[in-house]
Amino acid sequence: MTEKLSCPNLEEADALLLELFEEVQKWEGSLAGGRKLGMGAEAVESLRQSKVSFGHPRDRLIRLTEDTFKNSGTELNEFYKQQMGEWDFYYMRLTVDLRPEPVAKFWRLTCELDFEPKGKGEPIVQTLFPSQQWRSLMSFGVGMEVGLNGNLDWAIGVDNSELDRLLELLPEELKANVSSKNDFKTFMAIAGYRYELGRPEILTNGEGNSTCYWRIQDNQLQKIGTAKFGIVFKVPKGTASITVEGKVWAEPSINWLTSNLEDIVAKLSQKFQNLLGQEEEAASHFPRVCSKRWNFKLPQAV
Repeated sequence: MTEKLSCPNLEEADALLLELFEEVQKWEGSLAGGRKLGMGAEAVESLRQSKVSFGHPRDRLIRLTEDTFKNSGTELNEFYKQQMGEWDFYYMRLTVDLRPEPVAKFWRLTCELDFEPKGKGEPIVQTLFPSQQWRSLMSFGVGMEVGLNGNLDWAIGVDNSELDRLLELLPEELKANVSSKNDFKTFMAIAGYRYELGRPEILTNGEGNSTCYWRIQDNQLQKIGTAKFGIVFKVPKGTASITVEGKVWAEPSINWLTSNLEDIVAKLSQKFQNLLGQEEEAASHFPRVCSKRWNFKLPQAV
């Protein structure tokens, strides 16, 4: 079973941040004569004004058929040809937009999706992108194409000039899934995929279930901008519509926050001294959160 995450409560997080802002402003205001926001209050306010939001899951929703792959120059695996007799397969690209205010820094982004209905007509997640095995891509820093091959595995296409460098970064088992864009024969899933993170950790869970999630950790997570997630899922043949519930939250860097509060942290209430002393665990108390629930029709065969 997929591990169930606990999404933070946005109203509680907002209330806690406001309380922290007021305490910090009081102490820094007395130091600066109350003329302007101090460094700590500016950091807390920047965090309060940062946002995280979803794109719509139907934006790039496509039904996958045998012809989908033939038209892309590849042959669908025989197993999936048989599966398509009982199941309808779909590709969905979902985006998450992290909009940090100028000084805010984040370190962890979690995105959870729950597909409905449950029971007899329950959708099943087939495969997810990105996953930990593709972490090198997150720091590669060049544009690439992400596609699905005939085995419903993820494949990558890059410019010839970058191919050798990328192959050096990837484990042996993935090199066969990387090629030049000129030789890229897959169903195109995510075009222009590009991030410039440092050394991200990526945790995914949910293949074979109706609930899935990604958790990405990186010390410069605010550079991720718009995160792109790829999902292949299947539903019993003839299913007309589904419901998807999405939850996403971004947690701030506590090292960044405490460094901005170091001049007055000893004057804060015991409540905040205890919270900030929890290091990484403290980040879960100050997240930016977005929750959405979508019900939509699935594209049907022509």
